[in-house]
Amino acid sequence: MKRNILNNFLKLNTSLFLLVGSLFFLASCDEEDPTAPLEASAPPVVQSIRVTAKDSTIQKSTLGSTIVIVGENLAATQYVVFNGYQTTVNPVYATNTHLIVRIPDQVPTVATASNLPNELKVVNSAGETTYSFEVLPPAPIVENVSNEFAKAGETITLTGSYFYFVEEVIFPGDVVSTEFTASADGNSLMVKVPAGVDPTNAENSELIVRSQSGNSAVNQSIKFNDRTGMLVDWDTKVTGGTNPLNSGWGISENMSKVTNSYPGISPVDGLYGLIDMAIAGNWSWANAKLVNMSSNDANVNGGKLYPTTPSAMYNPEASIANFDLRAEIAATQPVGELILQVWQANGGKEYTASVPLADFVKTTDGKWYTISVNLADLAADNGATKFTGKYKDFIKPADLRILIQNPSAVTVPTTMAIDNIRIVNIVQ
Repeated sequence: MKRNILNNFLKLNTSLFLLVGSLFFLASCDEEDPTAPLEASAPPVVQSIRVTAKDSTIQKSTLGSTIVIVGENLAATQYVVFNGYQTTVNPVYATNTHLIVRIPDQVPTVATASNLPNELKVVNSAGETTYSFEVLPPAPIVENVSNEFAKAGETITLTGSYFYFVEEVIFPGDVVSTEFTASADGNSLMVKVPAGVDPTNAENSELIVRSQSGNSAVNQSIKFNDRTGMLVDWDTKVTGGTNPLNSGWGISENMSKVTNSYPGISPVDGLYGLIDMAIAGNWSWANAKLVNMSSNDANVNGGKLYPTTPSAMYNPEASIANFDLRAEIAATQPVGELILQVWQANGGKEYTASVPLADFVKTTDGKWYTISVNLADLAADNGATKFTGKYKDFIKPADLRILIQNPSAVTVPTTMAIDNIRIVNIVQ
């Protein structure tokens, strides 16, 4: 009797062991690679491609975008190839008829390669299929405008990246230009300024490049034809007399150097200050290459040198790094190693910052170019002490000088004009 009970017990437990073992075996098979693609019974078929949020089909998309491949036999997809670049597939986002995949940033486009096949390839264990599909570079990025005060009919150069497949350039006031030429490397775009540009249009005050990849993002540092923050334009800031800035010295001490007519230099906007001299080397000094401004000058902003309105744009608590000093410069002789230097006396210290003119002024045909210096670059003690703090610390009563300097040892013959000296908020 005891033997029968023992035999029954062994038979029952053997069955349990086999059952439990089978479950463990199945579980272990699942755990080996839960994301492994299924074995394919037939090659994949691609019928169309669309974006995830829309039903309409597409034939092209940009780097980084997510697309939906629609077709057949897609659940077992092993990988997808864009223009020769292979990307893995997450089977969680794959069904027999739909496959969701992101276009990797590393996929070759016209921005990085030529003679591309412009296709994608879907591969499974039973075969593959190829589908015509174009991968576009990102939307354009506008970093700089060669002349922020260009007039209608003039050609300006936008610099940045991804100027491919451009369709139009939209200027402030929602005015469109379709007259443009992009460089082969996509880093610059020459565009003709259309008539009717209106920077005062609050709803459409930005410059935007539209391409097949999308619109360029709003760049607050670009202030096309915007007169906000003007310090000196030689016109509206002048009340008469022989000294338009009441500084007592500098270009403005001689009205013959403030003009709108000089051989080879047409005005960018009314009168301009003229520098027409040989600039000696080794940081030589001369009033004729200087614009001097003072907070005590009643003719400049009512005795307040720096702009304070609109208050949101010139918030006293804003970081000094939020502001550029800008001006337009035109030259009819090579600028060589000349620099534009910004000087300010503030709090008992003298602060300076400078930029090479050659970085901005690209021709000697009298064409105007916008020069920009960030106020956070101002420094004293030979650059050791940076001017830090807020805008309210910068706008205390002070003199401000804009001058052309020659750090080299060689004298540079110079003919150039300067206009529209202003403070620009570059973050709003």
